[in-house]
Amino acid sequence: MTLQDIPPYPDRHTGMPPELRTRMPLWVILAAVTATLLALSPVALVVAFIYVWDSNHKDLRFPSQDVSVTSCRKDPVTGGPVAGVRVVSRAKRPGTFTVYVGFRDPRGKRGGESPSEPAGKRTVVFEDLAVGATATREVAGPVPVRGGPQCVVADVTFLSTALAAEASASAAAAP
Repeated sequence: MTLQDIPPYPDRHTGMPPELRTRMPLWVILAAVTATLLALSPVALVVAFIYVWDSNHKDLRFPSQDVSVTSCRKDPVTGGPVAGVRVVSRAKRPGTFTVYVGFRDPRGKRGGESPSEPAGKRTVVFEDLAVGATATREVAGPVPVRGGPQCVVADVTFLSTALAAEASASAAAAP
C-alpha cells in the first residue's frame, strides 16, 4: 500500500477517520433491537389498553345519575317516612329501573345522641321506562321515625327491556 492509496483525512466517503470504520456485527444490532422492543412492549400494551378502555366507555352512564329523591317527609298518620322518587331515563334503550331507597331517623332511638340511625330500606320499581321518559313514585319507609326523616338513594339497577339490535336500529332511524 502506498501513500496515494490512503484517502485524505477525514475520509470524505464516510466522514470518519480510517481506524473507526469498523462494521458492527449483525447479532449485536439484532440483540439491541430485540431488547428495546421487549422493554417497550409493556408500555405499548398499557397505552393500547387505555385507548380501548376509553373508546368503549366514552358514553358510559350510571343508572344512579337518572334517579333523584324529590321529597322526603313524615307521614302524619303512620309516622313513617315517605320519599318521592323521580327517574328521568337518559338510557340508550327502554328498560326497568329498580331503586333502593334508604331511610334514616336523625333523632334516633336515643333522642339525638347519635347523628342518625337507619330506619329501613324500601324498593321501588319503574317498569319498562321509555327512552327520555320521566316517572315519579312515592315509597313509604318500614318503621316510624321520631324526627324529620332523611331519604337517600341507596342503589339503582337498570335492566334493558329491548334487544341491543332493536335499540340501535331505532336509534339510527331517529333524526
